[in-house]
Amino acid sequence: MRVTTRIVVFLTSLALQYASTVHGKIAFVPRGAEGWKFLDTGEAPPAGWKDATFDDSTWKSGKAPLGYEDEDIATILSFGEDKDQKHPATFFRRSIDVPAGTKFLELRAALRCDDGAALYLNGKQIATFNLTPGPVTEKTLAGRAIDGPLEQQYFDFTLPAEALKEGGNLLAVSVHQSAGDSSDLFFDLEITGIAESDLPPRAILRPEAKEVVETFRTEHFVPPGTAIPEGYLDGGTYMKVKDDGSIVSTREVITVDRARDAKLREHIAFAKGIAALPPVERARKLARYIDAFTSPPGGRELAEAATGKLQEMRNREILLGEIAPFCGGGVCRHRSLLFKILGDEAGLQVGLRRGQALARGRIIGRHAWNELTLPDGTLLIVDVMSPEPDFRLPEAGEVYFRYGDIKGEPLYKKPSEEKEPVKEAPEQKKAA
Repeated sequence: MRVTTRIVVFLTSLALQYASTVHGKIAFVPRGAEGWKFLDTGEAPPAGWKDATFDDSTWKSGKAPLGYEDEDIATILSFGEDKDQKHPATFFRRSIDVPAGTKFLELRAALRCDDGAALYLNGKQIATFNLTPGPVTEKTLAGRAIDGPLEQQYFDFTLPAEALKEGGNLLAVSVHQSAGDSSDLFFDLEITGIAESDLPPRAILRPEAKEVVETFRTEHFVPPGTAIPEGYLDGGTYMKVKDDGSIVSTREVITVDRARDAKLREHIAFAKGIAALPPVERARKLARYIDAFTSPPGGRELAEAATGKLQEMRNREILLGEIAPFCGGGVCRHRSLLFKILGDEAGLQVGLRRGQALARGRIIGRHAWNELTLPDGTLLIVDVMSPEPDFRLPEAGEVYFRYGDIKGEPLYKKPSEEKEPVKEAPEQKKAA
């Protein structure tokens, strides 16, 4: 199951025991934090419950994770007397006192929640997670059930540091069930402050990699026979390169540096070790190999959720081989770049393509995949993110309806459409 989540989570926690002007990494709230105030009666909370001035002395208090039914729950909450009509919502509060002069470059949050949540900072709603549209009340239900491996997932987000004001802050959270007979409830939250010194360096484009980077950035294709050079960078479709070579991107900047990337060197050794296999068998083996370590334990469909952690690396470099160990997964742009590099090392004729995934003539979204050219000129599609069953590699014409260029226009011809032979212009023929 694929669950799309949209959330921005903000702050919380205990009084901080520091006072310098700029700090290193500080965990405002660790996972499993003590002291969460909560209301689990199923009733609407009193007016003002989201404000710092609200008196929550009559609320219960407990250690996270809070909820019921899951084995790793630290504080058991009440769901009411009817197991088929559990409380739709449970309410939580936590305060944080920030000393004057405290500064961080950014905040990071990790939320584990079953099934939905709304977050409020100092009385103002700042985010919702998996909730049905409309005003959020004590009767609001989550948009869908969070189940299976997603129940174990902490969703990671990068937050603006200015959200945390000096002095007192109050975070209020309401956690919502997807239905009255939902089997469980879970809530835990982690907040960390990050200083500049804690972040990886910003990426700088090397001159030797500029031509290939610019080709892919503008043409969205690296053809067979063109290798991915040292210093290659990919910050996504909207990446910008400044005159001094510095990168501006809203995403992590994938960096290819074989000398520094021990994991990538391991993968290259594997690719070279299978170079004697027939081309199709070689390509399928590489695709399976990449899928194995870029898929989370719960399966390939959880890869997108896992890579949410890469928001921590926004506009920062991360080595290609370190992506899967860092976040536990990898999506199409990571997998296709890996396949291009490993395919070249294994002696295959591999192209790297970026465009649009299509369905019934409609654009689904940006996608990246590979093209494999066989010795006889046959063009096969290698899609490590959305493979055919058993990693069968279809001819491009078989799946023409699934792939488009960056504007969504079809890239490949139907099997019944024969390509017209290229004709030389008279003047070219004469010149020859």
